[in-house]
Amino acid sequence: MYFGTQYYRPPFPGSADWDKDLALIADTGFNLVKLWAVWSWIERRPEEYAFEDLDRLVEKCAALGLKVVLNLIPEGAPYWLERLHPDARYCSHDGKRLGFSGAANLPSGGWPGLCRDKAEVEALANRFLAAVAARYAEVDAVIGFDVWNEPHIDPAFDYPDDLFCYCDHSRAKFAGWLRGEYGTVEQLNRAWHRAYADWEDAGAPIRFGTYPDMIDWRRFWLENHADWLSSRAEAVKATAPNKAAMTHVPFSGYLGQCGEGGLGQTLTDEFLLADRVEQFGLTSFPKWLMGNDFVQHLMHVELVAAASGGKPFWQSELQSGGGLWGIEGNPVALPEEIRLWNWNALAGGAKGVLYWQWRPEPSGLESPGFGLTALDGGPSERTVAAGEVARSILAESGFHGAMAALSVNGIYVSRNADLFAFAAGRGEKLYAQALYGAYEAAYSAGVPVRFVHGDRLKEASEKLSVLYVPAAFSLSGEETRMLAEFAAGGGTLVLEACAGMYDERGTIRERSLVHDLFGVEALEVSIEDRVAWEWADASGRPVAAAGARYRQDMMGTASRIDVVGHFPDGGPALCRIAHGSGTVVWTGTLPSVAYRRFGDDGARRFIVAQLEAQAYPGIHVGALGDRMLYRLFEAEGARYLAIVNHGEFEGSIRLGADGAPAATFVVPAKDGRLIRLASL
Repeated sequence: MYFGTQYYRPPFPGSADWDKDLALIADTGFNLVKLWAVWSWIERRPEEYAFEDLDRLVEKCAALGLKVVLNLIPEGAPYWLERLHPDARYCSHDGKRLGFSGAANLPSGGWPGLCRDKAEVEALANRFLAAVAARYAEVDAVIGFDVWNEPHIDPAFDYPDDLFCYCDHSRAKFAGWLRGEYGTVEQLNRAWHRAYADWEDAGAPIRFGTYPDMIDWRRFWLENHADWLSSRAEAVKATAPNKAAMTHVPFSGYLGQCGEGGLGQTLTDEFLLADRVEQFGLTSFPKWLMGNDFVQHLMHVELVAAASGGKPFWQSELQSGGGLWGIEGNPVALPEEIRLWNWNALAGGAKGVLYWQWRPEPSGLESPGFGLTALDGGPSERTVAAGEVARSILAESGFHGAMAALSVNGIYVSRNADLFAFAAGRGEKLYAQALYGAYEAAYSAGVPVRFVHGDRLKEASEKLSVLYVPAAFSLSGEETRMLAEFAAGGGTLVLEACAGMYDERGTIRERSLVHDLFGVEALEVSIEDRVAWEWADASGRPVAAAGARYRQDMMGTASRIDVVGHFPDGGPALCRIAHGSGTVVWTGTLPSVAYRRFGDDGARRFIVAQLEAQAYPGIHVGALGDRMLYRLFEAEGARYLAIVNHGEFEGSIRLGADGAPAATFVVPAKDGRLIRLASL
């Protein structure tokens, strides 16, 4: 396992500080340093490379026993590139073309680089990546290359109201994608509800209004981005085959930077990107961007870890000081927050924790933010807290190879549902809130859950008992088939209102998943901000609850349907039906969104009631303190439990394992603990 920090982003820190800084990093208990290799800094003239800074830093790290990851930054492009290829500047939907400039995270300039859809630009960027990889291919201290720092469409953060990229090269590539997707103009016309005479008539949408074209435009870009990542990784592996090719996303695209969605805007789809590299990671600034919400941070971790699919997962950047500064400043992290963010990452399965960054940034909009140290580079309370966690985990060598066990409870994640929400007037906030509400409800009850993406439902189904499907208005035919098969095979499938009402291109189906599973003839939808309903708990007692926005009514329900909840006018609000060896549960509203928006306890209790309390076979939890969580890990010859206490007071967990008596473990406030279960 690795604990460490981002250190060098040229030109900072200056070389006068390198020796004392790196020595303190090693003394803190860290074993890894990340260094930026910025294109504009290294290749100031074509094929003239300046590696002196990186060479010296890598040598100094090696002498101290520190491993190195090199973060490759072609987005900080040399200015000669823009002179040679001005037609590849990023272009927005309204024709805005972005020239090179400085950026908050690139003091050396050259941001945002050029669009890689121009083949010559891609080749030049890959030449730079290959040159850096070749330089350090045989250096033992260098363990890998982060080939793309936070994959996203680079202008998206600074231009949140604009869509990119509409340059001629991207438009031409999209035209080719459409031909491959549809084959004939007639097929495209049917899908998009158009009357094109020729392929030249079709193009990328420049406004919101119709669903199929915007969904396809964003789907193309998600796939295009994943191909860009593959191209980068292949360029590095061609010259450094024995080093790891990795990347780290800025956040879960499905949840979004601040918990309000982001997939359609930033094009960060962790479930597509993770497949293209050998190791995968996540950036998190919980105090700056998440309102210091520990649950939201944990959810980002577990979503991106799920996308990693068993590959080594890293918390590749973790907030260490204040966030983006500017003249108003930003709150600085406290030592207990550093500890909890570490424990969240570890509970989510991280095999590496790297801070952004070691020293506070000396200039630009990030100054004086982000430092783990004091302003002068000396140790702070945050440095001490980070070192304590690192030393304790690195000392537990048996845990290093442990893999996260799979909970029997799942929350379903759908690319189609998210892209539909985006096409529907940038409505991803509702979908993100649905995912968040379902997850937070499980957290509130201390029930471990995992995320199951539509791309991986088939392989995930074998160890899954319950699958909760929040706000999935759009599902593909393949998704609806697999969800039905999951229930038929013995699982419990829980559907919120309007599941699969639209197909994957945003057109209402004549018969949806709910029609088919429940055998009803008609469904009707109405809209209310807060939807009242009532459901019966396991003892038959009525529970008043709220839904959000949507009310869906079944018309002419069949006799074999068990109606266990109602709207105030008597209409069915919660129904169950046997399907094969399993069960399908349907509710006619969105409890997940109601819990997220209103904090409604009846909605929370409904979600929790659908989940299995014993989330890991063989592990029995008798009692769990408030705001505590646990996750199980399996290693060769042992099992481990990571326990995290987000609360303000000391808490405890009482648990037993098959073949062992129950035991109680105490966890201090705002801290975590690792338990080797063989000791029970």
